[in-house]
Amino acid sequence: MHRSETDDRAGLVRITVCMISGLLLWATLGAAVPGARAESLEERLENITAYVPKANEPVDQLVEVARSFKIPMGIEWVERSGTAKRDKTRLSGKRSVRELIEEITSVSPELHMEVDDGLVHIYSPTEAVHPFNFLNIRLNSYSVNDGDLFAAEDQLRWAIRFTLEPEKYLNGYGGGYGHGANHVFQIPKFTLSGSDLTIREVLNRIALAQGNALWVVMINRADLEGDEPRWRRKSVDSGDFPITSSWRFLPLAGIAELAKDHIAIDVTVAELLDQRMTTMPLMLDEGLYENSAGSIGGSSSEGSSYQYGASIEKIGKDFVTLSVHLKVGRSGEAEFNFEDKLQVYKDRITEVRPEPRIRIRAYFERAEKP
Repeated sequence: MHRSETDDRAGLVRITVCMISGLLLWATLGAAVPGARAESLEERLENITAYVPKANEPVDQLVEVARSFKIPMGIEWVERSGTAKRDKTRLSGKRSVRELIEEITSVSPELHMEVDDGLVHIYSPTEAVHPFNFLNIRLNSYSVNDGDLFAAEDQLRWAIRFTLEPEKYLNGYGGGYGHGANHVFQIPKFTLSGSDLTIREVLNRIALAQGNALWVVMINRADLEGDEPRWRRKSVDSGDFPITSSWRFLPLAGIAELAKDHIAIDVTVAELLDQRMTTMPLMLDEGLYENSAGSIGGSSSEGSSYQYGASIEKIGKDFVTLSVHLKVGRSGEAEFNFEDKLQVYKDRITEVRPEPRIRIRAYFERAEKP
């Protein structure tokens, strides 16, 4: 899977990585408590655990373990008929995280686990070097400049196209990409550049530079058979699994785990309700947040009821704008409806009393870390 040191010295690979933000993010993931020393990858792998994955499929189990223990990982999984599932009851008992991963991969005798360059690689030594394995395609050049993971993926797709089908782009091309808003992969920004890199090497470097990612590639065993590779038989962007999107990146930690602050909303309704109703994780400096899930309601034995919902609509430098809805029904009274936007600043409590018996308080609080 790796070229020799001699090849590197010969200049076949030149890569510059600017990933201070990614390293800081990795340090955040590695510290159990604020100010604690970040664990190295080897230390994480040697931690003793009795953890049993909830997933059934081996690939999903590996992803679950990677996310649970913050293990940067590259999973190169060849799908073949008749692959057995790992009996989860055999994954019980105390052992190291490394041994847990090895137990999961033992479902297939071809699979191998390797720790190298700061990532755990899961692969088949034979199929990883197969000439039809698209991860072995060498790219003429690859670069992303001060971009997030989505930009890095887009540039990888173009690098594949330029390498395999250069004639299509002799007269220029139109680009562009999109992704869902408010995603943890929007941070941090990083820079990568290199030439004569394999797709596998680029995926590894993106994951390391991003600092909070693992990648998964599912390869159909049939694509490694025949007289020529799949990308020669079809366009690189065609087919059920085009090679320009045959990988997926997954975050090791989400916004809820990385957030330093929460937005809290307490609601008091006389003789009906007095409790914390909303806790939404917030990464103010990065402009990221995680909204609460839908509305909630309840009722009392006296016939009173409520329906409540809240969401973040805007995030600023030191404030958030909330949309809050509260509906209260009382026996013998007209239904009361409150729907408004509240601006909440980091250094103060925002309190409203839309009706004498109702109080809504919204404020920032520090997120508690385990």
